Amino acid sequence: MWLYMLVAVVLLGLEGTGQGIPRQIRAYANDFVSPVLRLLEQPIRAVQAGLERIAGVGDIYLENETLRDENDRLRQWREAAMQLSRENERLRQMLKVPGREVPPAATARVIGVGGGAFERNVLISAGASDGVRRNLPVVDESGVIGRTIQVGRWTSRVLLVTDLNSRIPVRLERTGDLAIAEGQNEPFLMLRFLAEEIRVKEGDRLLTSGHGGVFPPDLPVARVSDISEGYIRLEPLGILGKLDYVRVLDYHAVPDEDAIELPEEPAAKTDTTEDVQ
Repeated sequence: MWLYMLVAVVLLGLEGTGQGIPRQIRAYANDFVSPVLRLLEQPIRAVQAGLERIAGVGDIYLENETLRDENDRLRQWREAAMQLSRENERLRQMLKVPGREVPPAATARVIGVGGGAFERNVLISAGASDGVRRNLPVVDESGVIGRTIQVGRWTSRVLLVTDLNSRIPVRLERTGDLAIAEGQNEPFLMLRFLAEEIRVKEGDRLLTSGHGGVFPPDLPVARVSDISEGYIRLEPLGILGKLDYVRVLDYHAVPDEDAIELPEEPAAKTDTTEDVQ
């Protein structure tokens, strides 16, 4: 012990005089001790890895139990959904209610973006040869993005919902009240012609109402993002900034087979009687 104390006092004295000997001694000591530390560290790391594996197995077991419970609940919901779907289909058949599924006319890729301060439109790689017509709704995986306004043989131009000329009849999903979603040539829309007594909340979704004959009902359009005095701002649900593939819906407001045929008016009869003398 006295020897260690003497060595410590000598090293402190050398450190105080600014000598580099203590630093060199510490460096040599580190070099000497590091292999020993690495050797002693191996069993510690092995034990730590084993404990982590055991803990991981426990976490996986708990996660599997949670997933089993969720799968059981999902199976119950699946059975309930299938039963409701069957009942809904039977009721549709009994009441002669037409289905609301809208088949796609074409799936196309966005190949061009219209620029300028007064237009918001894109060019897609589908046209009349693919069954596309003017004023057909266009959607992506999240919601409505617009409607076709110009149709060529192999391409079509789509007016986006954010364009200043875009007007979409919508209804508030939570209450069913009707309004109009107007484009502003900005990344957002404005909600117009909503009754003043209707209380709108941030996060409310707007769906197409089906009025106007262009968009089928119940397509997601936008979400309320900002409510201020005098205006209600909407955030489009379609991913307008990252459009790649889109679907053009083959929508008819009135199916051809259900169109009402007006009876032809009978031709006016002429008087062919002859005067009897």
